Amino acid sequence: MKHVWLCLLALLLIALEGMAMNLLPSSLLYGEWQIVPHWTLLFVLLLSIYYDSNETYQSLWYALGTGLFVDIVYTDVIGIHMMVYVLVVYIVHGLNKLLQSNVLVVTLLVLFGVVTGDTLLYIIYSFLNIAEMDWGTYAMQRLLPTMIGNVVFFLFTFVFLKYLMQKLADDN
Repeated sequence: MKHVWLCLLALLLIALEGMAMNLLPSSLLYGEWQIVPHWTLLFVLLLSIYYDSNETYQSLWYALGTGLFVDIVYTDVIGIHMMVYVLVVYIVHGLNKLLQSNVLVVTLLVLFGVVTGDTLLYIIYSFLNIAEMDWGTYAMQRLLPTMIGNVVFFLFTFVFLKYLMQKLADDN
């Protein structure tokens, strides 16, 4: 039953990612800054930190599924988000084994995951000639606002998601 709740929450976050652009003020949308919500990646990263143990990798399956679903719903190229989500979750899962899971470390791990994921997506889309920004423009107008926006979302949802993940992990 717990996997059903986790899947429903992941689907809700995928839907909210698309609606978030409509909820943001138009000055943020049509200005120079571009905020890209990576809430599903954030959710899977927290799943990796608080739900998985050192020996389990269930969050990789969630990263695979949510990444594929994001690709199907929001992009024209299938598999890019799926690959990036799995790679980032795997790296953060490995780093989490080495570090203690306090609020500061988890915030830095999530920030690292979002920055790595968004940068990898930019690099892949640049190779495919889909991204039309140069690196400096991307870093200042998209990466920095995306970091700030996702950290703000993380700080608002951290307590709830941490409690949910730990409760579901304890039920194992």
